[in-house]
Amino acid sequence: MSDRENLPSVVFDCMVFLQSLIKEANPAVACLELFEKGDIKLFISDEILVEICDVLTRPKLQARYPLLTNERAGKLIEILREKAEFIENVPRKFTYPRDPKDEPYINLAIAANADYIVSRDKDLLDLMTGHTKECKEFRQRFRRLKVIEPQEFLKTASPSKEK
Repeated sequence: MSDRENLPSVVFDCMVFLQSLIKEANPAVACLELFEKGDIKLFISDEILVEICDVLTRPKLQARYPLLTNERAGKLIEILREKAEFIENVPRKFTYPRDPKDEPYINLAIAANADYIVSRDKDLLDLMTGHTKECKEFRQRFRRLKVIEPQEFLKTASPSKEK
């Protein structure tokens, strides 16, 4: 049995969930598999769950991606409700005027004291390398928290040896 305290703690942005359902295999699918196997601690909030439900059930997206069905979306939501670590009433510790829609993910990761936000969103990824006041403030205040792409997360978080 793994020691949950030593597992990587993470927040996935909504697109990771979407990408995990639109193809049979890709880095997002592998990230979700780490969560389902219990190899990472995934944090979620009600606000993010509402966004995930909304995005995954959009008719235009479902028409574009045949694998994205209400049944698969519902199963993912059910797994998140059962296995993810919920944080209620996430405080707003960081504002991000460049993309306010990213703030719930940033603030959830801060509240969870997470190691990573996994995203392919340029606005989020720029927090690590950007030169704006907000980017610099983010790196200064939240040194532990890294924003990385799914492929990079898999290199970092995948169990490297069998126990």
